[in-house]
Amino acid sequence: MTIPQEMPRPRGRAAEPLKDSTNGGIQAVISGGYCVGCGSCASLQNSPCEMKLNRWGMLEAKLTTPLPANDTLESASEVCPFSDSAPDENLLGAELFGHTNGHQHEALGHYQASYAAHVTEGAYRAQGSSGGMGSWLQCELLEAGLADYVINVKPTEHSEGDELLFRYTVCSNAEEVRRSSKSRYYPIELSEVMRIVREKPGRYVFVGLPCFVKAARLLCRQDPVLAERLKWFVGLVCGHLKSKRFAEYLAWQAGVPPESLESFDFRKKLPGLPADQYGVEATGTVENHPVTKTREMRELDGGDWGRGYFKYKACDFCDDVLAETADVVVGDAWLPQFAEDWQGTNIVITRHPKIDELMREAGKQERLWVEPISAEDAAKSQNAGLRHRRDGLRYRLHLAEKRGEWHPQKRFTPGKSHLSRWDRNRHRMREALREMSHRAFAKALAKDDLESFQKMMKPLLQKYLRLNSPGGLSSFKKLAKRILLAGRRNPESGK
Repeated sequence: MTIPQEMPRPRGRAAEPLKDSTNGGIQAVISGGYCVGCGSCASLQNSPCEMKLNRWGMLEAKLTTPLPANDTLESASEVCPFSDSAPDENLLGAELFGHTNGHQHEALGHYQASYAAHVTEGAYRAQGSSGGMGSWLQCELLEAGLADYVINVKPTEHSEGDELLFRYTVCSNAEEVRRSSKSRYYPIELSEVMRIVREKPGRYVFVGLPCFVKAARLLCRQDPVLAERLKWFVGLVCGHLKSKRFAEYLAWQAGVPPESLESFDFRKKLPGLPADQYGVEATGTVENHPVTKTREMRELDGGDWGRGYFKYKACDFCDDVLAETADVVVGDAWLPQFAEDWQGTNIVITRHPKIDELMREAGKQERLWVEPISAEDAAKSQNAGLRHRRDGLRYRLHLAEKRGEWHPQKRFTPGKSHLSRWDRNRHRMREALREMSHRAFAKALAKDDLESFQKMMKPLLQKYLRLNSPGGLSSFKKLAKRILLAGRRNPESGK
C-alpha cells in the first residue's frame, strides 16, 4: 500500500461558521505563515486582502488596513484552501463527483479511471514536460467545443522591473495553449485572471496545482458568475510549491545571476537520458550579452525535491497530492516501466465521465497511447509525495501542537507512533532545511555571493545526509533544534 495501513483513513470535515475572525480563519492562516499565495482571498470582489511578494520571494496575502469587518474576513476565510472555515477535499470531492458512479481510493479520492498515457499526435509530447497530456487535454476541451478559453500559466514578457517570470493568463486557442506548456515551479496567484473571467463571458478550463484548484472551486461556491464560467478543472500532481528563489538559485549555478534572469525552463528534456534526468535552461543578459545556459538538474544543488529548499510552509501542511477536486489530474509516471523513456509518460486520473470518454476515444483513434493502470500503481507513481504529505503530515501536526502553535485542521490526525525514530527526525530535518534555505538565500543575495548560501546550508545538509550513520542522530537533533528555534519567527510569514 502507498499509505501505511496503520494510518487512519481521511475524515471529512464540514465547514462551520467562524466564532470570530481569528478562529482558524484567514488571519490565522496569514499570521501563522500558512498562506500559499494562491490569491483566492484577493479574488473576491471588495476583498479585504491583496497579494504581495515578500522578501523571501513568495507571494502572500496581506490584509488591507484598517482591519476589515468580520463579514468580509469570513468571506475571505471561506475561499482559503488552508482555512478551517472551508470544506475539505473529501467533502468537496463527494459534492462534485459522488454522483458519477465512479470509484474511490484513499490516495486518489473519487475517480473514474487511471492511466499511463502520452500524446502521439502533433508536437505535444516533445513540447511538454512529460507525455504532453496536460496541454492535450486543454486543447481537446477547446477543440471539442466544450470550452472557449483556458486559464493556465505562461512566461511573462520580460520588462525592466517585472518581479515575476510567470503569471496566470487566458488562452483563446490551441496554439496559445501549446505555447504555455511545461511545468512552472514558481509563485503565481489567481486574482488578476479572475477579474478577467468576470469581465469576459465564456466557458473556461482552469489549470492548477491541487490547492489552487481547491481555491478556485471555493470561489465558485461564493461567486455565481465564476461558478457559471469555470466549467472544467485540470489538476497537476504536486510535490510542493517553490518560491521564486528556486529558479534564481538554479540559474545562478548555471551562470545566470538572479538580477539578470529573464526566462527559465524547469523541465528541458535531454535526449538519451531517462525521463527523471531532465535539464534546466536559464536565459538572461550577462555583461550586456544575451546568454542561455543549460545544465542537468542532477548536477545542481537544490534539485533534490526531498530536501525542500525554498518550499512554502503551507506545502508541509497539505494532504492533497493528486488534485482531488479536479475533473482530471496529470502528472509524471514515475514507475519503473516508464521512467527510461526520455520523451516522458504521464499518469492521468479521470474524475469527470466526459473527460474519461474523450481520452478513451482518442486512444481508439491512436491520437493517444493510453494504457489503463490500477489505482494502486497510480498512487505508487507518487509514493514519496504521498508518504511526506500523509504520514509525515501527521507528525508535523503533532509537532505544531506540541509547540502550542495553531495549524490548519487536516484530514489526518496528529501523531508520531506510526513513524520510526529515524523517520521522525528526518521530517524534523526537512523542516529545518526549508526554513534555513529562505534565510540563507536572502543573505547570499545581499552579499551577491552564491557560495555563501551553500556554506550556510552545508552543516545542516551534511547532518541530513548522515542522519542514518552511527552517531548522526544525536548530533542532528541538537542542530535541528537550534535551526527550528531560530525560525520561530517564520520566514514564510514574511516577518
